[in-house]
Amino acid sequence: MLILAALLPLLIMREFTPSNELRYLNIADEAIANGSFFAFTDHGVPYADKPPLYFWIAIGLKSLFGKHIMFLLSLLSVIPAFVIAWIMDRWTGDKLRPEERTAGTLMLFTSLYFLASSIVLRMDMLMCMFIVLSLYEFYRMYTNKDGEIAAKNKTRVKTARQYRINRALLPVFVFLAIFSKGAVGFLVPVISILVFLAADRNLRVTGKYLGWRFWTILLCLCIAWFTGVYIDGGSSYLHNLLFNQTVNRAVNSFHHKKPFWYYGIAYWYAIAPWCILCIVAIIKGYYKRIMHGTREKLFACTAFSTIIMLSFISSKIVIYMLPAIPFFIYLMVILLPKMNTGGWIKASVAIPALLLIIAFAASLPMNQIIAKMNESSPGSPLELPTLWAPYQIFTLILALGGIGALVFIKKKNLSGAIISIASSILIMLFAGSLSMRSLNKYVGIKEGCERAIKTANANGETVCYYDFSSGPNLDYYLKQHGMKIKEIEKSEISDVKGVVLFCKTRDIRKDSLLNKRVAALPREEGGGDISIIEIPK
Repeated sequence: MLILAALLPLLIMREFTPSNELRYLNIADEAIANGSFFAFTDHGVPYADKPPLYFWIAIGLKSLFGKHIMFLLSLLSVIPAFVIAWIMDRWTGDKLRPEERTAGTLMLFTSLYFLASSIVLRMDMLMCMFIVLSLYEFYRMYTNKDGEIAAKNKTRVKTARQYRINRALLPVFVFLAIFSKGAVGFLVPVISILVFLAADRNLRVTGKYLGWRFWTILLCLCIAWFTGVYIDGGSSYLHNLLFNQTVNRAVNSFHHKKPFWYYGIAYWYAIAPWCILCIVAIIKGYYKRIMHGTREKLFACTAFSTIIMLSFISSKIVIYMLPAIPFFIYLMVILLPKMNTGGWIKASVAIPALLLIIAFAASLPMNQIIAKMNESSPGSPLELPTLWAPYQIFTLILALGGIGALVFIKKKNLSGAIISIASSILIMLFAGSLSMRSLNKYVGIKEGCERAIKTANANGETVCYYDFSSGPNLDYYLKQHGMKIKEIEKSEISDVKGVVLFCKTRDIRKDSLLNKRVAALPREEGGGDISIIEIPK
């Protein structure tokens, strides 16, 4: 309940972000308008970057309710997140005390990128849910030896029936993972299973799990999908989907290209504040030889093989490692009760607790520091978003969680310390998100678009954007008023007149042409890093 309460204000009050979220809504709207549900377009340009499952659900919700509703679309991330937590708890709960199970769930939801992925409108959490479900079905098959024998002998006992169900669901869930996000939904479960079987010295039985039944079901589902794509988009769209968005992005990415070691650095903030505890517990578990169980091996193989596999792929962003996060967290959760929670383990929990206390101490003189900074540079004053209470109230909540954690550590209650830290993070998130309506101008672009529309209509001007990728997505709000947004090219910026211009604030400083044209004109904040400038006729 605490987790849901912490997320609820964000789900209800948050605006759509101008980059991916508005793009997805525009794609869904174009699919409805064009009657094309396998081959999508983004402002008329073929968009083969993502499979259709997420768009289908968005289209269904729009058809039912007549508009895109943030709360309902947010459920496409929130519900999969809770399903993942439920599956991981069910997977490990038989060996854990109630307090340890609570700590595991709270750690998962307060891991930075799992928490962020539960809020944003993306396909990643949906894909992650199906990956977790597919690996859970594999685990149930692998450990159901009686069911395997009974199924082989074609008996109708309960264990045989369960084995057959797991055997059928494994390829279905792998397909749904692909159908949610793409090739990673296939690579993560299949590579994890192969690496686990090799680590368990049982690679010879691969055919039992990834045999002809698996490939037949998977290929039939994929062929049905690709047939729909071919009918809707033709051979060029199908080629783009199968090769450009998979092979090319993997080998030599045209987007999000990063070095091999990228995830080695990203790990430390993706799983914060539990990153130190995870690594210490896993290293200690390995050297103490307590990672010999089937679950421990599978979790470790999934977590590390996913990171290594993603490191070989050219296109990299932090959220891609989301499928590894539940397995890192729950590997640590099932290892902790088996080991002596001595110095290193206690320190791994005490460090984030101390950081929360330090954050409160650092926030006390914050107002005075900002005032002095603004005195030294009055031309560009620093202004923090306005919340319903002073920032010190929110950091105090974190500090109280940190103090509580240190008390629990002293009492040798590690689960209590973890719960104290995680609870303070969730309470702070809830308290801060109550100011979401005033924060939306930093997140979304709705208010900025409404002001631009009003100004443009009053003065007979055109709404334009200059040189940023999410510019076309502003159409989502403009087309509701019968307007379209126009792109201003670099060659046009010097002479453009009679426009309301959206541009990146940082580009005003960096782009000499843009700076020369608009630096002397008044500008408004449009949301995020976007400025709105009226260039009169």
